[in-house]
Amino acid sequence: MKLIVLALLVAVALSRTYPMYKQCDPQWGNHQIGTSSKTICQVGCLMSSVAMALAGTGHSYNPGTLNTWLTNHGGYVSGDAFVWASVNSIGLTYEGKVSNSQIKAELDKGRVVILNVHNGGHWVLAHGYSGDNILVNDPGFSTTSYTLSQIVNGNTGIYKV
Repeated sequence: MKLIVLALLVAVALSRTYPMYKQCDPQWGNHQIGTSSKTICQVGCLMSSVAMALAGTGHSYNPGTLNTWLTNHGGYVSGDAFVWASVNSIGLTYEGKVSNSQIKAELDKGRVVILNVHNGGHWVLAHGYSGDNILVNDPGFSTTSYTLSQIVNGNTGIYKV
């Protein structure tokens, strides 16, 4: 019984609450992303997911403020391609990409987990799981979970807090 209580306490300690930021929010959706001609609303799902991760780990960023910071600090290449390690100096340390079989273990370790879904065309922030359903904050859609089979295998980004 003590082991179960301890496990529950660890789980609660590792859980975080992330804000829901939508990439098309009128506060920032029409902002140019990086140096490209595209907007946060059009292509900002990954950056918006990272903004949610930063905000949920005690850093005061939203997609508008993070986009400005990234644009001024080498956070994009080729106009709007996000540089994963660019946020290392502001609160998250990029650890690399993992396979789908590792997603639950990374969430259990308290890592920030950013999933690639929609056959590679979209990014979301994971915040938990129930069976094979990974619970997410989706900046572009109203989806609240994706199955492991809907996640692009080997393309999940991991950050250490």
